[in-house]
Amino acid sequence: MKMKSPLIAYWVLASQAFVWMPAAAQNALTVPVEIVRVTNPDLRTESRGNVTLYRFHPQYTLQSVQDSSRTELSLGALIERSSNTDLSASRSLPSVGLLWEHSSPVDVVVLRASLEEASTRETEFAEFGRVTQDSTQRTALVRGTWTRNLTAGSALELGASHARLSYDRPLLVDYRETLTSARYRIESSTTSRYSLSASASRLNPDGGGEGASRRELGVGYEVDIREGLSLNATAGVARSTVPRKKTVPVGGLRLTYRGELIGYQVGWSREVSAGASLGGYMRSQGFEASLTYPFTTNTSLNLGFNRAQSLEADRDVGSTVYARLRSELTRFWTFTMGVEQRRAKPFGRPTARGNSVAVGFVYAHPNF
Repeated sequence: MKMKSPLIAYWVLASQAFVWMPAAAQNALTVPVEIVRVTNPDLRTESRGNVTLYRFHPQYTLQSVQDSSRTELSLGALIERSSNTDLSASRSLPSVGLLWEHSSPVDVVVLRASLEEASTRETEFAEFGRVTQDSTQRTALVRGTWTRNLTAGSALELGASHARLSYDRPLLVDYRETLTSARYRIESSTTSRYSLSASASRLNPDGGGEGASRRELGVGYEVDIREGLSLNATAGVARSTVPRKKTVPVGGLRLTYRGELIGYQVGWSREVSAGASLGGYMRSQGFEASLTYPFTTNTSLNLGFNRAQSLEADRDVGSTVYARLRSELTRFWTFTMGVEQRRAKPFGRPTARGNSVAVGFVYAHPNF
């Protein structure tokens, strides 16, 4: 019951936002529906079998702009039913978000609040390459940022956030994290920008466990190489206290191209972030690459590869290769089809593989 009462409160709060917004507000509705056939969904070395998942994922957005202020409310849910709950649980994962933004000639203030649920099988695999129990993660987040333009080519951004993460299985540790950050940006030319950033966060696990802290300093560089092609690079150091005191390098590289026909992006990152399995901060690195190619004006193919690795003692590695096809049938309906393979390599154990095939439709109405 402890996971239900906060959810009700957030839904009540979100419903009140409809009263605040005028009748002229813009809204949009998107409803993906798909059937997914998955082999070895829990990624074991010896597969326990296959499962069919039926997914319904409605998302609704309501936005209002009044003078220099913008308010946006988003509601969504992932409803998934499984043909074999021993292999993959049936789940209903709601989400709600509220954003308020106010702009002036020199300042921008953004406030956000959100509550969402997700499968730990998805979140832990994407962040740390780890295969965990099939459980539910709930994230409640409040965040605020203030940006001030100091000159025509420089700006200062200050931010603060507080997050509460909880789980419905005892294997993962519930925790609260408070973060503050500052970033200074300057344009060195019309095509390049530099930044200097600093952040500090504190993580407190529930149940009286030892708290952890993290401090990070970094520099960044962005450059528009040519039209449609840009490079973003960051480098810095992070010091955390749990599971052990250590200072490590962090950073990332991302190359992005968006052309009239083809688009692609390649990125690598190394970071220190909160991990529920240890109740502290964990090192990880990731790599991703994707390519989008349009066959026609209405049909496109997306190919991609993602890899996540924990840099702690477990050294888990998880990777995903996928191909997805989208074809617009009418103004509001789109046909989707995709194939995916996942690989998991726990430290010291054989590689496990799982495949999936998905077929579905997406209903999208920009002014519902």
